[in-house]
Amino acid sequence: MPLFNLAAGLFRQIQDIAGPANRMPPQEAYGSQSQQQLRPAHQSHQSHQSHQSQSHPLHQQRPPLPPGPHAPPPGHSDPQHQHYANPSPGLNGNHQQYQYQQRLQYAHPGYPQQPAQYYAGSAPQQYPNYNAVYQQPTPVPAPAPAPAPAPIQFVDPSYLQQPPAPRPLSHAMPAAQPAVLMSPQLPRPGLPQAHRPMPVKPSPRLDERRIPSQGTPKQHARDPRRPSSSAGVAKSPATPHGPSHLETLPLLLCVAEDCFEKANAASQQVARSMIASEVAEHHKLVATGLGCLDVALKSNKLWPRLEARLCLRYASILIEETTNIMEAETSLTRGIAVCDKHRFIDLKYSSQFLLMKVLFQRNQKAALKSIESHIVDCTTYKHIHWIYAFRFLKAAFHLQSGTAADHHAIENLRKIAGIANQRSDKAVFGMAMLLEGLAHLGTLKDDWATRVQMCIAQASKMQLDDSVRTPQADVLLLLLDLACSLHQKTHAISAQKLNALQRSLEDLKQSQDWSSQFGHVLLPINRMPNTSQTISNDTRAVLQPGGDGIDYLVLSALGKQEAYALAYVFNGIVAHYKASTPGRSTGMWGEAARVLTESKSVSSPQALPAALKQAEWAGELACYAHILIGLQASTLSEWAKVKTCLQTVQENQPRQGFLGVLALYLEGVLYQGTAQLNRAVEIWKDPRFEMDWSGAPKHGGSWIVTELSILATLNRLWILQEPTQADDAEMAELVDLLRPICEDSPDQEIRTVYNLVLSSIRLSPPLSINQIKRHIQQSLSGAQNTSNTQYLSIALNIMRCRLFENVVGEQALKSARAASAQARKSGNVLWMSVADGMLAQSFEMQGALADARAAQETGVRRANEAFAKTRL
Repeated sequence: MPLFNLAAGLFRQIQDIAGPANRMPPQEAYGSQSQQQLRPAHQSHQSHQSHQSQSHPLHQQRPPLPPGPHAPPPGHSDPQHQHYANPSPGLNGNHQQYQYQQRLQYAHPGYPQQPAQYYAGSAPQQYPNYNAVYQQPTPVPAPAPAPAPAPIQFVDPSYLQQPPAPRPLSHAMPAAQPAVLMSPQLPRPGLPQAHRPMPVKPSPRLDERRIPSQGTPKQHARDPRRPSSSAGVAKSPATPHGPSHLETLPLLLCVAEDCFEKANAASQQVARSMIASEVAEHHKLVATGLGCLDVALKSNKLWPRLEARLCLRYASILIEETTNIMEAETSLTRGIAVCDKHRFIDLKYSSQFLLMKVLFQRNQKAALKSIESHIVDCTTYKHIHWIYAFRFLKAAFHLQSGTAADHHAIENLRKIAGIANQRSDKAVFGMAMLLEGLAHLGTLKDDWATRVQMCIAQASKMQLDDSVRTPQADVLLLLLDLACSLHQKTHAISAQKLNALQRSLEDLKQSQDWSSQFGHVLLPINRMPNTSQTISNDTRAVLQPGGDGIDYLVLSALGKQEAYALAYVFNGIVAHYKASTPGRSTGMWGEAARVLTESKSVSSPQALPAALKQAEWAGELACYAHILIGLQASTLSEWAKVKTCLQTVQENQPRQGFLGVLALYLEGVLYQGTAQLNRAVEIWKDPRFEMDWSGAPKHGGSWIVTELSILATLNRLWILQEPTQADDAEMAELVDLLRPICEDSPDQEIRTVYNLVLSSIRLSPPLSINQIKRHIQQSLSGAQNTSNTQYLSIALNIMRCRLFENVVGEQALKSARAASAQARKSGNVLWMSVADGMLAQSFEMQGALADARAAQETGVRRANEAFAKTRL
């Protein structure tokens, strides 16, 4: 029997009933048996069936028999012939298949790019095209024109252990014909009885058998060569048997892995395009694979270790691809019970690790409490490898819970570092230090910079050993060090660290140790002698066995493409503070967006929700790059580019968070820069920019949202200087709100811009001249320390306006010339026109009318140019 007929029959059985545990490889999902080892059992049985059909050609040529009066009508289930009532339940089991489909709810319904028809809120509406996709049976290849044996009919796998039912005799001939017993040779008429030959029993040769024709008993009597139906059945050399059963379990597992492999291979393409037909095809493949595993788990023919593996595999696919959390938890609980009964320690830890992820999605407090009990058990039995795994998972849970749990995450990472230091696991120690430094960088407490530098120093000490160095850890260390310097506003040191990062990335560009297909890092761990085996090929998703007394801990890390994109973003930020390269930063940010959006030639197989998360992260970083391009364009008065960047960001629809608040801030800058003051005030009064007296946002947010709220309030103060927008009471209230927040701010740029605003606005009552001088001096000092050309230009122009207005003298002229020269360095056309206008006034006060006329013409020309740029 051809293989495609066998596969087609099995697909009709399980097609519409619908991976690796934490990305377990498909070849390792069921232990040492791979798909190539599972297929020969099916192929050998197929060859047996083919040989049997070739050895009995008359059985192949027997025509179908018509139904008799005793035959059951079509669709009727006869208890006597229950084995043949419905031999292929998959052909008409659409209702059961539809019920299984309704149990699957695919994950990530909140992605805006996903089609709504596949992520409806209620289960029955998840597949609106179900009738069009699933009700059509799978096309079967047309049979050969030559007579072929009847196809093998598959039954439900739960009946595979029942013996075959004997074939009833009523199927030998039509029930409408009477059973006439005739001898092989009839007597010839006209001869006396004595001369009649004795009947001779013929030998049962197959070539002498004839196909019984359908007719009446008289026709049987006229044909002396035709034996009776009963005699033919009784003397047939081949005893009739029912259709033999096939072992479908290996084929089920092979089909499931093939479906998962095909779905994961195209997941990144589906995540980028999100075409409805491609999403439906992906869901269909996953549902088919889950259906195969579900049938295998219900077959009651699994040996214990295979059952535990299947439970782990089934639950991992449910967690990765669907939102059926309770069903996944049930499967893991079943697998853990099997592991406890048969002492499968490795599979038990893997199942518990995955169960903690499921429990954290449902109840975070219960997950944190349960994972602590697992850590205590691992400590009791001295399973150090799993102590590392569970503690890293617990630290990730604390970081995901919010800023209030950062202290617990840092404490947990320090415990990991302590254990690793005692056991000389240098790679684990270095990674724990780097993660602690990232946690300190996110909290931004008073001594955050010192703590981050201490973590970097400890990790750098471990990176000196070449045996434990990994490319991902090296790049992460350089990125963390550069981010710390950028936040400290030490741009000269940042440029040096950026050069080190660029050299490292160039060296790793062609490195084989850091493949662009995988986003994880392997940390070597020293194996403890004389301990029970807790690591195997079934734990490769968390812990991988190695050689020479070394095992590996698997952690998620940045891919090569993501690392290059972050390097481009940091390069643009560093170049932004260099006056000699005003346009280089824009090119770097544009290159970062291009790297993230380009298609990969070779991508690693992964689940669709994981591919969606990766695509979402790349989209957010690309939006951040476009926002930076828009903010820099606003400092150059290029409002058309600002509008283009804002439209690009709004098309991607960033989620509510610091990225959404940053996009809102760019919109307010656009309105204020184009003199749409009323709309700008509406943006600055948005509830997301509201602060309390401590400086924290009223509606929550990170320190980035806090700084954006401070800048929005400072912009409101400048708008209130317009006579049509003036409000002395509101201005005094805002100044009182900002004074304690900005004067004690750890960010030097926030203090600088606060001094710039207070030195330029006019309050009621006005500030004294000494206060104005103090604010100008602090703003000049802050601009020089941060190497901010824009701040320095504004500070010099404010100093010329407030201190040397209508003043005759060489000092006033020097101040005006310095302001004009610094404005030209900044590249802002608006501030260049303002500086040239004040320089013309200073020349006029000194009596240099020709110079005053030239400066006035230049200022007017640049003012007209700045005004033209506002006409979008």
